[in-house]
Amino acid sequence: MTGAHSYGEYTTHLRELTADVTSGRPDLHHRLLASVDGEASEQLRRLVPLDYRRQVGAFFTPAPLKQRVSDLLKSRATSERYLDPTCGSGDLLLAASHALPIRESLKATLEEWTYRLHGWDINSEFVEAARHRLFIAALLRHGYQRLNKFPVADTSTYFTNVVVRDGLEALKEREAFTGHIVLNPPFNVVSSPLSRPWTARPTSAAALFTYQAANHLADGSYLTAILPDVLRSGSRYSSWRTQVDSILRRSSLDTYGQFDEHADVDVFLLDAKIARQKPLEISSEWWETTGHAEISSQSVNDFFSVRVGTVVDNRDPLDGPEYPFARARDLPASGEISTPARRRRFSRRVFEPPFVLVRRTSRPSTSQHQSRLSGVLVTGERAVAVDNHLIVASPRDGSLKSCQTLLEVLSSRSTSDWLDNRIRCRHLTVGAVREIPWLV
Repeated sequence: MTGAHSYGEYTTHLRELTADVTSGRPDLHHRLLASVDGEASEQLRRLVPLDYRRQVGAFFTPAPLKQRVSDLLKSRATSERYLDPTCGSGDLLLAASHALPIRESLKATLEEWTYRLHGWDINSEFVEAARHRLFIAALLRHGYQRLNKFPVADTSTYFTNVVVRDGLEALKEREAFTGHIVLNPPFNVVSSPLSRPWTARPTSAAALFTYQAANHLADGSYLTAILPDVLRSGSRYSSWRTQVDSILRRSSLDTYGQFDEHADVDVFLLDAKIARQKPLEISSEWWETTGHAEISSQSVNDFFSVRVGTVVDNRDPLDGPEYPFARARDLPASGEISTPARRRRFSRRVFEPPFVLVRRTSRPSTSQHQSRLSGVLVTGERAVAVDNHLIVASPRDGSLKSCQTLLEVLSSRSTSDWLDNRIRCRHLTVGAVREIPWLV
């Protein structure tokens, strides 16, 4: 029994719903529509404990994202087969079904969709829900009210390729699937030997699933994935991006935004074709910034040395000389301070004023009038120890004027627009700050 066993209450509802509609019960249309839209996610949040959802990364694809994937799939020639290796209750398989034709009868459609739609999930409750929802989607596409006779309403007869299976384990088989993988993988951090091509450290499960899915696909097949923005823009995933680029050719990257109101993480859509035999070339970065700010030949890095603060306050010993100590929680939102009031002993690198401090946490802008970044100018005459939750920008010319100019650059609308495309994850990287265009 898994932590998702309570979701069985909803699968029972779906089973009864399909039985009701095939027996001719009227006035079910609104219930059928709800079952293939956002209801499955609502029931997940109601029935399955949050701790378990976080543990296994069970956050079903919200309706707007599902529609975005559906539009993308319908924009190209229909693939012969679709596979979702983390299918949950089947949202992305439903998106794939929108790209499939219907046949002359409901039975023929169900048989063809059964051949074309494949899904895996470790939770049997989710798998059963996915099968019922696909059955209902076929009923709706056929205009079930006009049907005189229905096939047997037993979903075990159909969608037999949607099964209980460990998707990550199953994806180890190389170049085994020809068709199109659709993917909304778990976003939690895990340890696995499968990450060795790019790291020996714990890594995002989404990175593991995407890399394994790309390897599982035959050349010429397609991959469409909903992924956390850290994979696109985070510096610690640069090696992962290189590995993935050696397997596929990216068609598009869509910086979508926040996953949904219940999951505060920004995501992007990766759409790509598997092309292992492509000629060697220098892959472009996974972001495009030229359209979000005037082109500038200079960046912050030309004028400032940028690095993370060196104090890990809860770990570093209290030894060495005593210095003023800058912590993110003590700083004003913006503006200027002379010397931080807090003191701390520290034996490693400190910073000589003037310099600018930038918080490492930064939410993407939600308003045209909102600035994503702001800096705090530190003046004074004493060296300062700086917490590692802050980024320190020290002027190469040592001048106060350069720092004041940087404050203007950081708080500008053009910088917010540039950053929103360059990096939407919550933790800014030193690399992204260094690359900010110097527009003055």
